[in-house]
Amino acid sequence: MGKHIEKMVFIVCGICTLLLLLKIGPKVINFIQGFVTKPTLTYCEMTEREREFLKAESDYHEADVKRYDEGMLYSSEMKELEWVRKLYKDLEERYPGYQFQITWKTHTGMFGPLGFYVYYMKEETTEREFRAYVYYDDQGDYDYEEDYFYGYFVEEEYAAYVGELLKEKGVDKIVKTGGVMLTVMGKECDSSITVEEIVNEHIEEMSPAVRIYLAAKGMTEEECKKQGEEIQEKLEEINLRGVYYIHFCDMTEEEMVSSEDTIDIYIHSCESWNWGKEDEE
Repeated sequence: MGKHIEKMVFIVCGICTLLLLLKIGPKVINFIQGFVTKPTLTYCEMTEREREFLKAESDYHEADVKRYDEGMLYSSEMKELEWVRKLYKDLEERYPGYQFQITWKTHTGMFGPLGFYVYYMKEETTEREFRAYVYYDDQGDYDYEEDYFYGYFVEEEYAAYVGELLKEKGVDKIVKTGGVMLTVMGKECDSSITVEEIVNEHIEEMSPAVRIYLAAKGMTEEECKKQGEEIQEKLEEINLRGVYYIHFCDMTEEEMVSSEDTIDIYIHSCESWNWGKEDEE
């Protein structure tokens, strides 16, 4: 009986070993081939900004820099370049007349894909810096991109629009406004975006951040706090999605107009994500 059991155990172990080899064998072979097979170089015509991106990606390694100057790339670098060209094309189609430069790129984690890469960009004529997100599909191929550059065309106008609405509701001493878009957006937002599109909620995901600067010379912090709460109530009546910061500045209107800097007494902040939504329900 003991020998029979030993024989059965031996057979079972043999079958398991065979199955394991059949499952992982091809992967092991491919892994070894990846080291044994010498990658080949291919000549590729590149622009200076494409070449500069690859140099930055290699951390300006001397041997790689020499290859890039000669236009010689490995297959992985060819794919990298293909993505860069697609990103530039997408951006320049959405924002015609503007020139973009990738300053650096963050990679996905070591233990699994994050679904996108982040490219840090600079627009040459405006010198505006922003981020672009390139998403890839299940096969690891370029899918689509989103970015923040659309804000350049609308954020200041939107902030000024909110400031005018507050003035109409009796908020005086508003001297300056400023804004920035907090939400990364895709092809639905381009250089033609308008304040009307945001106000009419054609783009519901968008979240502006607006700063309102008031001349508050001679006011106490307690007075500023009370007025900040009153302004928040008026923003709730206006019911526009976004994040709002009301700056009470220890300056006169003339001082604020002539100076780029402000001296705050108090800052009141509030968020408007669902104002008016509950009432509609």
